[in-house]
Amino acid sequence: MGHSAPMLANFEALPEMLTAEELEKFLRIDRKTIYRYVQLGLIPYVRMESNLRFSKHQVQRWLEERSFQPRPVHGNGARRQ
Repeated sequence: MGHSAPMLANFEALPEMLTAEELEKFLRIDRKTIYRYVQLGLIPYVRMESNLRFSKHQVQRWLEERSFQPRPVHGNGARRQ
């Protein structure tokens, strides 16, 4: 499963709503980048007054939507259509 297995194994242990700091550790993305994604409307979040929280299940869906799935290569390297 590669290097993503430990990250996914820890997913269930996370609280339902994540702080930016928790999300930073989970995604291994700098907190400033997370806040930039929020400003650009790129990542799902919930605003509670001046606090931001991130639903772990919405973040999981967001990651799945952005995951690259390579096409299978068959035979001499030609891609099957």
